Amino acid sequence: MNQIKILHCADLHLGAELTSIGNAARQRREEMLLTFDRIVSLCREEKVELLLIAGDLFESSGVDIGVIHSVQKSLSEIPDTIVAIAPGNHDYLSADSPYFEEDWPENVHIYQAGLTSFDLPEKGVRVWGTAFTGTYVTETLLPERSISEDDTIQICVMHGDLVAENQTSNYNPVSPVQIRFSGFDYLALGHIHKRTEILKSGATAYAYCGCPEGRGFDELGEKGVYIGTVYKGGVDLSFLPVCRRMNLEEPVDISGAVSNNEAAEIVLRTLRQRYGARCAENLYKVILKGALDASYTPDCAAIAMRLEKEFYYIKLKDKTHVQADLSELAKENSLKGIFVRKMLEKIDECKSEEQASRCKRALYIGLKAFDSEVTLHEN
Repeated sequence: MNQIKILHCADLHLGAELTSIGNAARQRREEMLLTFDRIVSLCREEKVELLLIAGDLFESSGVDIGVIHSVQKSLSEIPDTIVAIAPGNHDYLSADSPYFEEDWPENVHIYQAGLTSFDLPEKGVRVWGTAFTGTYVTETLLPERSISEDDTIQICVMHGDLVAENQTSNYNPVSPVQIRFSGFDYLALGHIHKRTEILKSGATAYAYCGCPEGRGFDELGEKGVYIGTVYKGGVDLSFLPVCRRMNLEEPVDISGAVSNNEAAEIVLRTLRQRYGARCAENLYKVILKGALDASYTPDCAAIAMRLEKEFYYIKLKDKTHVQADLSELAKENSLKGIFVRKMLEKIDECKSEEQASRCKRALYIGLKAFDSEVTLHEN
């Protein structure tokens, strides 16, 4: 049975400004290139025959020439791997596109406007793709075709937005019905930074692989690529993490802590237990939880300062609450008792979890104010 080994990646956004992580931004930009090099090395080590890059390889047309040359050099080092690049909405084809620079290696195929293909006759494979030619593409780039009846393996790489039938998008709307009748054995999608499982519509398998390296705390957890084989009528693909670091949002219970030092020790111990040897490499947004005595308010900036040598990057947010029996406090014939009763009534009247959460937060801050001066510390 004919088959071909592929690696599907997308949305590296090389050359992007990563201002959300402060002083670590420059290093992270360099690490994005290292992640791309890791993908290229995988192609060599795993004898990948076809590397599919489903758009937004670069952040924009104005990316630094050094970044372009670095990518070209890396791809030239895997001459036995055919590279198919489908420009996306960030790195779309334009007069100053990085794809119009000279010196792209011979093994690299960059798609132009309109759905086109090239053949790998020795493998019995046809590789389809297309390019964005502007930021927005409101009409689908996936034309209606009948399912192929020959034995050619049909693969397509494309940047686009998966939508429901009759739904619109500014980023090449593609529906499962269109995919069903596309005639492809595998459709490698880019644009959405969170990966999907390998999906199926009719005879066509399709997936988003997600971005291979998270760029902020809206892109959490392990990031990577799909790798494996495509054959006529099916795929055998597995997700493979390649990210150097993970962006993680972690709740940590610091109940009973009475100082910033003690809170820092709990955070450090908890994250080490969860992530072991890789613990120090990740970027953390830690949400402090738990019940604390009214005399202690965590200072997130001070706790982060105590932890900064232990982690690549860490920030904290205080969501702790006062250790108190609210039902007993509400019985008190005092200003504090009246405040608790009123706030509990208000919480009961809330129509959403978000609204109730804000009211609970206000209740606990108010309780601290009765017993000590309140200063909200977040970093």
